[in-house]
Amino acid sequence: MEQVRRDGARLIDHVVGVARNVQRFGEPDPRLLTAALLHDLVEQTDVPLERVRERFGDEVAHLVDAVTNREGESAADSALRARDSGRDALLLRLCDRLDGISRSAGRPEANRRKFLEASRCVHLPLAEEHFPELADEMREALAPAESTLA
Repeated sequence: MEQVRRDGARLIDHVVGVARNVQRFGEPDPRLLTAALLHDLVEQTDVPLERVRERFGDEVAHLVDAVTNREGESAADSALRARDSGRDALLLRLCDRLDGISRSAGRPEANRRKFLEASRCVHLPLAEEHFPELADEMREALAPAESTLA
C-alpha cells in the first residue's frame, strides 16, 4: 500500500526531496542522509523508534526522533526541539519544512495557511540564523506558496 501525505504527495517523494535538500545544504554525511530518508517512518507508520535504532544505530535514531512530531506539539515546539537536539537535527527539520512548502498547494486551505504561517514565523528565522542559504531558498519557496492563499 502506498503511503500518501496530507498534501497528497507520495511519502517516498517527500523523503527523497528532504534527502536532496540535506545534500544541498549539509555536509555529506551518510547518517544524516539515512535519517532524512527515514524521518517520517515513526510518525507515519507503525515502526517504533527502537526498530530504527536496532537497524541504523543511535545517531540515526536520535535524528529521526528529534524531527518526529509529537501529538499535541506545535510547529514552534517541534522546531525548537529539533534545534535543541543539534545542528544536524535542525538542518533535517528545516529541509523537511522546505520540501513541505514546495508541496503545500496540495493541502486543504486552512491547514496550508497555518503551515505556511509557521514556516515564515518559526522555521524561516531559524534558517536565517543557522543556515542562510537554506533561508534564501525557503523565502523563494514561500512567496509563490503564500500567493495561493485567498
